[in-house]
Amino acid sequence: MMDIDSAGLLTLAAVVREGTFDAAATALHITPSAVSQRIKTLETSVGRVLVQRSKPARTTPDGEIVLALAKQWELLSHEATARLTAVDDDADDPRDQRRLHLPIATNADSLAIWLLPVIADVQRRLPVAIEVFRDDETRSAELLRAGTVLGAVTSDANPIQGCAVTRLGIMRYLPVATPDIIDTWFAGGVDAEALQRAPMVAFDRNDALQDLMLRKLIGTDAHLRPPVTYVPASTEYHRAVELGAGWGTVPLAQIGPALRERTVRTLGDEHLDIELFWQYWRLSSPLVDELTAAIIAAAARHLE
Repeated sequence: MMDIDSAGLLTLAAVVREGTFDAAATALHITPSAVSQRIKTLETSVGRVLVQRSKPARTTPDGEIVLALAKQWELLSHEATARLTAVDDDADDPRDQRRLHLPIATNADSLAIWLLPVIADVQRRLPVAIEVFRDDETRSAELLRAGTVLGAVTSDANPIQGCAVTRLGIMRYLPVATPDIIDTWFAGGVDAEALQRAPMVAFDRNDALQDLMLRKLIGTDAHLRPPVTYVPASTEYHRAVELGAGWGTVPLAQIGPALRERTVRTLGDEHLDIELFWQYWRLSSPLVDELTAAIIAAAARHLE
């Protein structure tokens, strides 16, 4: 078994977070030579090079594994310190209580539709500060694998090593457009020729969901290049579709009112059901447990 020193783990986390050995030294209130010595000792303990000495400093693939352990140790250490130093609430101003950093990853639609109230509620009840990393649901698990976040809303059901997985539910997406867009560009039906010419709204250049819907509508894997407007924000995306910027693939939870008011219509009967999961560090952490319970409860109210 490897003998990994906790000081080395905390130093590794600081180097990656701050970007340089000098900045990590300032954050840890030690000298740069002490930072260098701690990293060398840690690398000797695990028998691997963990840090690329670049600017900014980055972990090697082996370093990513140890960095995940470092981030988990940081969380548990800070949580234990907060509990051990807690005093009677009547004798202490709760505004002075240290808030623990909880980084999570999620897709933009979940954040806009149901996750943001969870974050606000958890921060009202618990001494935490949640940092949100936004990425596509097909890629958010990579942030968890790298140790950047402690949990991720993801479409990846395969457990990452050291993590637990809970199914959250299904988010349904529909291809929609304004009546004017449909009458102008799809008067003859929704086919490859029409989709090649019609203006389309995509989230960004990595919008796998929009590409998937495009292929589903034409029934083949043929690659089309329609004119695209990119709107990289969930709420603004569906507003762009409602305003007539082009057709797009929008969560039913967001576009439902516009469908009922008939300010938009669907492009046929196709839909996409995206199954979402919460992957998170398997730790004995009351804060992670509370966050997980709140996320699962909110997802149960909003997802199918």
